[in-house]
Amino acid sequence: MGAARRRRPADVRTARAGASALRARGVATLVALPALVLQATAVPAGAADDVPLGVAVTAAGSLVRTHGWTIDQSVDALARSVDVTGRATFRWTVTARAGDVTDSAWALAGDVTVTNPAADGDVVADVAVTTDLGGGAACTVAGGDDAVVPAAGSLTLAWTCAFTSAPSASGSVSATASWAPDAHSTGTAPAELVASEPDRTVAVVGDHAVPGQRVVLDPALTWAPGLVRSWTYDLALAGGAPSACATYANSAAVDLASGADPVVTTAVRSCTPEVLPAQAFSSPAGSVRARCRGKVRAQLANRSGETVVYRLRVGAKVHRISVPSLGSKRFVTRGRALAPVTLKAGSVRLDRTRVPQRCAGPLTVPSLTQGGRS
Repeated sequence: MGAARRRRPADVRTARAGASALRARGVATLVALPALVLQATAVPAGAADDVPLGVAVTAAGSLVRTHGWTIDQSVDALARSVDVTGRATFRWTVTARAGDVTDSAWALAGDVTVTNPAADGDVVADVAVTTDLGGGAACTVAGGDDAVVPAAGSLTLAWTCAFTSAPSASGSVSATASWAPDAHSTGTAPAELVASEPDRTVAVVGDHAVPGQRVVLDPALTWAPGLVRSWTYDLALAGGAPSACATYANSAAVDLASGADPVVTTAVRSCTPEVLPAQAFSSPAGSVRARCRGKVRAQLANRSGETVVYRLRVGAKVHRISVPSLGSKRFVTRGRALAPVTLKAGSVRLDRTRVPQRCAGPLTVPSLTQGGRS
């Protein structure tokens, strides 16, 4: 590969003109031309090749560092009956854990600029790039074969390196321009792979059993080796129809910037007990009995559809006894002799009596002896 000439020397043009004139006069040119050529001042054809080319290279590297995450959740019950509000409360615990770190998508690229300081001709050169980062690097220079570097000018070419395995994080690149046998120039530059970490800091979110809803549990959880973080909250979920359950699916996720989000979903049931029809209920019932020794006994049977508070008055003392719907209870107390006793459910009097007089003592019958007979 030699220099491509853009001009010829003036003495060479003069010599060729003189030779043509001699041919016209029938004089042999073999005698005249060597004398003229010896006086020529032409630049040797390899002069441009003898001037070293300049080589400068730039490099920028990158890799993607993926941080692994997992998520789990637990709940204190999978099914629960509603309370008086018609809802069942479940307690949830969501736990996020930091996983493994993986590097991928290694890339290295830049420009190589070749400068030709010679003003008398272009230079054709081959340009190549190598790196010491390892990882099975294979580098390619776009247009690097037979690249034409203009006289007194420069040529800039883009280059890239691909990797088949994990390279070193830092090192160097070398760019070499070769334009003649044993003629080459090399430029070097530092190379570093800068990590992009899109999922190092994430948000932990949930839907609180409402599809499409986004509830943020932690807006910025940052990865750290062995990290485990938990959040606990309560959800009050409405029950189903009477004697039926409503099913809810509650989800939690790690919101990643790239890739699929780790998600966990757990279903629970909020159940409503059976409600008896109105004809299945009746009014609260009760009775009271008093003994001569002062014992008062009340028998209570609540056949209504709601809790009833009975009032048992013995003399001046009032006892309040709560009995749930369709429940029964026995209550015992004491009172003084002749004390009035009244049993009520709300404003309705169910029974009344009076504590009797104290029981009479045992009757003693005198024994009859034979001497007592008349």
